[in-house]
Amino acid sequence: MARQDVLLIHGTWGHGKEWDAFGAELAERGFRVHAPSIPEHGHAKEIDIWAAADRVGKLGLLDYVNALCDVVKSMQTPPIIFGHSLGGLLAQLVAARVPHRGIVLLGPAPAAGVFAFYPSMLMLWTGFLPQWIMGRPMYPVAKKRWDKYVCNAVGQQFSDEFYANLCAESGRAYREMVLWPFDRKGASRVDFDKITGHVLVIAGAKDRCCVPAMCKATARRYKGRADYVELPGSDHMMIDGPNMPATLAAFDKWAADKGITAEA
Repeated sequence: MARQDVLLIHGTWGHGKEWDAFGAELAERGFRVHAPSIPEHGHAKEIDIWAAADRVGKLGLLDYVNALCDVVKSMQTPPIIFGHSLGGLLAQLVAARVPHRGIVLLGPAPAAGVFAFYPSMLMLWTGFLPQWIMGRPMYPVAKKRWDKYVCNAVGQQFSDEFYANLCAESGRAYREMVLWPFDRKGASRVDFDKITGHVLVIAGAKDRCCVPAMCKATARRYKGRADYVELPGSDHMMIDGPNMPATLAAFDKWAADKGITAEA
């Protein structure tokens, strides 16, 4: 039998190599793992991240989605789609367009209509409003703010190493997500009824970037079809470092409950 494909979608300022440790764990379980970088994103050892920053500002959410759908078309099986942060929104947009086995949303960014104006999130994100309006690149947030709102429950060394490998993000994509009432294309609108696979939403109890209340609101959009898990002590960084084992344990339990195995 074919091995079950898994697609891992990274978040804001990220790249596919962020999933190296997580993907290795899934490969150990027998899954076939795909962890692409979305367009104009990548690790500093792979691309010129500052030259890419000039191009990323021209891209929107649907440019990311189309590229990811092309990746899915090359797979042997309908994938399980993991998405972290902004990748959690992209995972839903992709799943609404392609056959899939299930989706796993890790601290997902909000789809259109999901309330997102929580105090800690406002403190983290509203400084980027000019980049959103002008559709310009978003360079990573200042390190002190990163430590306070993103890596707020992990060690300093892990936070430093993760931060050192970030790249620029698209202000246009964020405008489509945050200022969704003004986006005529509705790029961040998820057709939840078209997502037919199993759904798991995982939140970090100490996540100040994508707060648990917002993650619960995303799960509720599936009208009882989504399972929700909250990880005690976890901040937003649940795909690597000290929070990763709990994330994998939550996935393992959910997969066993749903009869999802590495054999498609």
